[in-house]
Amino acid sequence: MSQYGTMTGAYFVSRGEIIKWINDLLGLGYSKVEQCCNGAAYCQILDAVFPGDVPLKKVNFDAKLEHDMIKNYKVLQTVFDKKGISKAIEVNKLVKGKAMDNLEFLQWFKQFYDTQAPSGDYNAAERRGGQVIINKENDKQPTGPAKRRAAAPSSEADTGSQAPRTARGSARNSSTASGSKRPLEEARAGNVKSSSGPAKASTQGAKDAKVRELTEEVTSLQLTVHELEKERDFYFAKLRQVEIRCQTTDAGANFKSFADELLEILYSTDDSVPEEDESSPEAAPEQQEAESVAQAPEIEAQ
Repeated sequence: MSQYGTMTGAYFVSRGEIIKWINDLLGLGYSKVEQCCNGAAYCQILDAVFPGDVPLKKVNFDAKLEHDMIKNYKVLQTVFDKKGISKAIEVNKLVKGKAMDNLEFLQWFKQFYDTQAPSGDYNAAERRGGQVIINKENDKQPTGPAKRRAAAPSSEADTGSQAPRTARGSARNSSTASGSKRPLEEARAGNVKSSSGPAKASTQGAKDAKVRELTEEVTSLQLTVHELEKERDFYFAKLRQVEIRCQTTDAGANFKSFADELLEILYSTDDSVPEEDESSPEAAPEQQEAESVAQAPEIEAQ
């Protein structure tokens, strides 16, 4: 199951056809294949092939951070293992949101769906609990200079309407100008000071959000490193067991029995990997060296 060569028709499906297929199947509004990088769409395509076998309640359809995306791929990998699907999931590439990696995975998924999916309708919205996924860009707010430009004509109009004045009105304004100038400047200075407070608060909030995002990313990387170290130790233990068997097996031993022992080691799981035998031949040189050191004082005494 799931073995499709790169020259099959699955890998010649266009990007536009893939987007239309996934939107029609899952009721989404995706416009790019990169939007599938969080793994949620892949999980639901698999649910369409095996209805009820994918725990969609554990799938985060709005996952934006990498560690949330990895959780979705863990759900996907669990079902792959359960169904015996041998397709490799390159999580580290897919979560980066690169178009080519996600396009190839979607092409494989379409071929898998076409050959394995049961007949009948699939209610995607109902299966994911009625979650409505909206994918649109945020509306851009007018910038500061734009607002100022919009306000400029009205101020100019006000100036134009106030231009015709009588000589008596002008004299009155000139006499009061010196008295009103200082309060106006003080009011403007007060407005500048009061507006700087919210600006600093918003900047601090953005910094705090960035720190939280980076902290979560570090945590995700630490979990990945932990899993890699665990996998490294697992395979090193297998290699060590093979080495011990090779060293302790006689030259005239039955080859089939020896091969079966090696296969048992290679295909064993975490729980069934036996612990290292401390009485391996590698311990003999160390024991001989310790005995020679112990005998050295006796020779000198003689």
